[in-house]
Amino acid sequence: MRVRMEHLTKKFGTFTAVDDFSVVLEDGELMCLLGPSGCGKSTVLNMLAGILPVTSGRIWFDEEDVTELPPEQRGIGLVFQNYALYPHMTVMGNITFPLEIQKMPKAEREDRAEAMAKLVHMEGMLGRKPKQLSGGQQQRVAIARALVKNPRLLLLDEPLSNLDARLRLEMREEIRRIQQETHITTIFVTHDQEEAMSIS
Repeated sequence: MRVRMEHLTKKFGTFTAVDDFSVVLEDGELMCLLGPSGCGKSTVLNMLAGILPVTSGRIWFDEEDVTELPPEQRGIGLVFQNYALYPHMTVMGNITFPLEIQKMPKAEREDRAEAMAKLVHMEGMLGRKPKQLSGGQQQRVAIARALVKNPRLLLLDEPLSNLDARLRLEMREEIRRIQQETHITTIFVTHDQEEAMSIS
């Protein structure tokens, strides 16, 4: 899906968090937003996802103006810095949860979850709980959960910053591989220049 942001501005009272931001992402492209903390990267993602309303400007998904659409109608997969997994659910439960909300039949949910677990190399751990997983494994589950809905756009908000250096390197490669296999238009937010360069 092609994403077009035109003159996006976000103000909180008198503070301008994002000022006249315009960019186009072509279908299937992976782009990094790089900048220091507080420069507006996450605010851009939250406007794209529909979590934050836009002060001015427009957002287009292909030829559809989605600026006013609620988050659940935008087809977004979102992965945060903290993995936000449900501790009482297994890996399978965490991945299938978005599909359960959509009232998808159980067999179909589990088939989709197994395919996503395989994509992120977690197929042998579907019965485990998050506390039994490493940070990198938890992040893989969070990515699988975001992808299981077949999103039109994948947003990754500093997803590697809680990992140690070795795992960060490994997950950079994994994110590139997953994005290239799925061809989902993806935005990766980071304040780490080396990470931005290696991923994009």
